[in-house]
Amino acid sequence: MRLAAIGVGNRTGKYLRYVHAHPEEVSLSAIVEPDPVRREACRKSFSLPEAVCFATAEDFFAAEDLCDAVLIGSPDKDHYSQALRAIRKGLHVLLEKPVAQTYAQCEEIAAEARQHRVKVGVCYVMRFIPVYRKVKELLDNGAAGRITGVFHQEFVGIDRMLHTYVRGYWNKASESNPSFLSKCCHDVDALLWMTGLHVTDVRSTGGLEWYRPENAPEGSTDRCITCPVEASCAYSAVDMYLRRGVWTDNFPIPENQTKAQVLAEEMAHGRYGRCAFRCGNDVFDRQVVTMKTEEGALLTVEMNTFTRREGRRTVINGTRGEVIIDGWTIEVRDHRSNEVQRYDFSDDAALPLHANADLAVVGDFLAAVREPDRQPAIPIADALESHRICFVAG
Repeated sequence: MRLAAIGVGNRTGKYLRYVHAHPEEVSLSAIVEPDPVRREACRKSFSLPEAVCFATAEDFFAAEDLCDAVLIGSPDKDHYSQALRAIRKGLHVLLEKPVAQTYAQCEEIAAEARQHRVKVGVCYVMRFIPVYRKVKELLDNGAAGRITGVFHQEFVGIDRMLHTYVRGYWNKASESNPSFLSKCCHDVDALLWMTGLHVTDVRSTGGLEWYRPENAPEGSTDRCITCPVEASCAYSAVDMYLRRGVWTDNFPIPENQTKAQVLAEEMAHGRYGRCAFRCGNDVFDRQVVTMKTEEGALLTVEMNTFTRREGRRTVINGTRGEVIIDGWTIEVRDHRSNEVQRYDFSDDAALPLHANADLAVVGDFLAAVREPDRQPAIPIADALESHRICFVAG
C-alpha cells in the first residue's frame, strides 16, 4: 500500500515509524512539508525522490496517482480542507486529532467520507494503550457495577504547556483550536469508550488567568535570554531549552548547523525564546468540564497545567466498586468485600510511542483499508461525539 504524509513534524514522525517497521506492508510514497529542513530529513529517511516531496498541499493534490491513503498531520487549521480534498480524490485518510476547527467541519468530513465511500480514521491513540484497554475490559465485565461518576485529571505539565500552548503553534485558538479540544479530546473519547456512557449536558469553567502581560515579573523583558530576572523565573525558556534541554528534539536542525546554534538563534529571535507572559496567547491555561449523562452518571475532566507532573489519573465510581487508574497502574476496589485487585503496566511506560499505541493506530487503519468490510477502530463517525463535547466546552 502506498501512503502519503501531509505534515512531517513530531507526531507524524512517530506514526511513520510503522512504515519503517513494516516495509512489506506499506511504503511512504509522497510527503508534503513546508519546512525545508524537515522535508529533506524525511526524504532522506525514506529514500524518496525529490519529485514526490512537496512544499505545499496544493502541489501534492495537483499530482495524480501518488498514493492509496494519506496521513494528515498538518497544523489543525489545515485538517478540514486537506481532508476534504483527499476524500474527494478517493483517498482513505488517517487524520490527526483534533479533526477540524468547528463541529460543522467535523460533520462535513464524516458526510463526505460516506458519500465517497472512503475510510477516515482518527488518531485517538488512547484506545490502543494497554492500560486503558484493560480498564475497558474490567468495566465491560462489571468491575464497577453501574457507573455513577468519573473524575479524570489530565496533567499537562508546565513544560508542555509553555512549549505548546504558550510559546508554540497551538497558542491561538483561531490558528489551531481551544486548548481543551487540542489536549483532551482523546481523553473525552477514551472515557466514553471505556464506560459506554452517553453525554447529554456539558458545563465548563476555565480561562486564561496566568500567562498574561500584567503577570510578568517586575523588571522582566520580552526575551528570556536578555531578561535580568530569568534566573528566578519558573517559566524561563533559557532554563527549559538550554539548561535542561527538554522539548529540544522538536527543533529541525539544518545540515550546516548544530543543535546549540539553532537553539541560540531561537532564544534570540524565535517564538520559543519569548517571555511566557508576552506571547499574545489566547487559549485557556486551566479548565474543568463537567458532563451529565443519560445514565445519570457525572463525568468531570480537569485540565491541569500548573504542575510538573505529566500524565493522567482517573477515578471511576460505581455501585459495585471503583476503578482507579493512576498513570500505568490500575486498582479495582470492591465495595462489599473491600478487596483490591491491582494491575501494573509499568513496563509499558518504558516503551516508546505511547507504549507502541502510535504504531497500533497506523496498523489498524491500514488493515481497514485493505479489508473492504472492516472499519478503523476509531472511524470519523465515532470521533464526532468527543469533538462535539469539546467544542461545547470551548
